[in-house]
Amino acid sequence: MSAEAVRFAAVIALAVGLVLMLTPAALAARVRLPDRTRRIAGLAVVLAGWVVMAGTLLPDPVTDRLSEPVGMAVGIGGVLIVLAALVLVGRVIARRPWVWFVLLGLTLPVRIPISLGNEDANLLLPLYAVIVVGLSVLWWMERDGTRLRRWPTTPLDLPLMLFTGFTVVSLLWSSDVTEGAIKLTFFWIPFTLLFLIVVALWREGRAFRTLTITTVAMSVPVALLALGEYAAREVLWNHRLMQANVYSRFFRVNSIFYDPNILGRYLVLALLFTVALAWLWRANGRVLVACAVVATVDALAFVVTFSRSSALMLMVGLLIMALRLFGWRRVLLTAAIMAVAGGGAAVAASGHVRAALTSTDRLEKVSEGRFDLVGGGVDIFRQHPVVGGGVGSFATDYSALLTEDEIRRTRVVISHNAPVTVLSEEGAVGFALFVWLCVIAGLVGIRATRNPDEGIGVPAARLLAGLAGIFVHALLYAALFEDPFTWVLAAGLVALAATPSTAGSTAGTSTAGSTAGTSLRSGTEEVR
Repeated sequence: MSAEAVRFAAVIALAVGLVLMLTPAALAARVRLPDRTRRIAGLAVVLAGWVVMAGTLLPDPVTDRLSEPVGMAVGIGGVLIVLAALVLVGRVIARRPWVWFVLLGLTLPVRIPISLGNEDANLLLPLYAVIVVGLSVLWWMERDGTRLRRWPTTPLDLPLMLFTGFTVVSLLWSSDVTEGAIKLTFFWIPFTLLFLIVVALWREGRAFRTLTITTVAMSVPVALLALGEYAAREVLWNHRLMQANVYSRFFRVNSIFYDPNILGRYLVLALLFTVALAWLWRANGRVLVACAVVATVDALAFVVTFSRSSALMLMVGLLIMALRLFGWRRVLLTAAIMAVAGGGAAVAASGHVRAALTSTDRLEKVSEGRFDLVGGGVDIFRQHPVVGGGVGSFATDYSALLTEDEIRRTRVVISHNAPVTVLSEEGAVGFALFVWLCVIAGLVGIRATRNPDEGIGVPAARLLAGLAGIFVHALLYAALFEDPFTWVLAAGLVALAATPSTAGSTAGTSTAGSTAGTSLRSGTEEVR
């Protein structure tokens, strides 16, 4: 069977499985298919499609070995042994789901450099193992009767099903099938499963508290490594960054990440978590001191990333949290005064700032070619206005628009704007589904932040601040749906939005801190 036929079968399996898993129960009831049976069947089909799609990306030497009987037996045996080990780990964790969230917080930022055929990639390999363990935890908990026999239904299910399903199907007409298959295999499919797991386990795992403590704690060694790189004037992984630092006025660091902008994004998320933790436990002096130390170390590391998109993300995130903590009138008035005073001073004192604000050429130079990339994405959309060029096609289609001389002078052909990427790769249909998904997610987040219970509203504000911040960051860097934090934060908002207020919640006490970790009641109805 040809690789094209195998990919076609995988796409069909993934699309069918997503429909079965994510169709809202109210719609599925008309088919008279039991909810639990439908979701389990959908999960099985998605997992099969995921494995088949991953198999199409194996390097030729590995494929050649697997084509032999001995190699195939060894390969299948090895996979089964690994899966069995992960299932057993899930069995142990099923009694303490918070341990799974600890593992999740530890693996969310960890990327391992590997080679896929002729391409190098930095993949979240430990996270994929944690996702499989999470599926095992859900299965064992259902088997032991610790949860209802149905998965939670969420407000995002229908838009997520349509948007993700359309993205999967768009591989059939993609101009870069390999890149599209990579995106589906390592981002879209596993992160959709991650979203469902986080929603289902949020309450049992005391997720917000566990993720907060884990992320804040892990950010310290990440930040210290970044500061060490800055002091030693050496960076890891990224040879292009090493060369750029030689000719740049700024020495940028990347810590455990490939790109300084992703390091900046991670540190912003850690800072927002630290702020939320400090607010919820503001009556505890030791916690405040610890948060201040962590925030100082993270902020120093954040400075040496020199990531302007991350700085904008931090401002947006803090603004959203401030709106929840202090009220919109005071926050907007303070922000307006700061913008007028600070912006006016910057314009008056710096000719470079005035040039950047008034000259399109200067703005293009400051943006490092991002406007050309956005313009190229719009041109691609004009060529494929209805369904786009297919998932993973942006770089190929954008390069086709350039002359040979422009190709030699262009450093980057990957879109740095997530909405433009969606527009060019999925056309008007996919973009409309994308907007629908974003609007529903925003409304769910706002609903959660308005919860009068501070132990729910403040964590929700933190999650919404992070999600909105990632979206703003993705306008200048992309990597919206390729970031697992996007999916985890969205799942947390869905869970918190479905959580009723807890009577007698007291701000600034340990009770509020523990309440922040609560989420869903057992059952489907609370998550509808």
